[in-house]
Amino acid sequence: MKLETLSCRRRVALLLDYLDRELPGPERKLLARHRAACRSCASLLTTLERTVRTLRALKRASKPPASARRALAASLRNID
Repeated sequence: MKLETLSCRRRVALLLDYLDRELPGPERKLLARHRAACRSCASLLTTLERTVRTLRALKRASKPPASARRALAASLRNID
């Protein structure tokens, strides 16, 4: 499958791989060029980038303190 011949709809499936830097170099460059030329894909990618950043921040912020994790682990060890 050649990236340069894909419709925008098909490219959307590759955007998360693009964000995670999992696309091979040539495909990454083609998608970056498409992003620069296609307002719709650029907007979608910007939204996905914000969503990923927000979810990662929430994941870090929601981690309970070490003391709470130790207390929970101790409680679980005491369950018969």
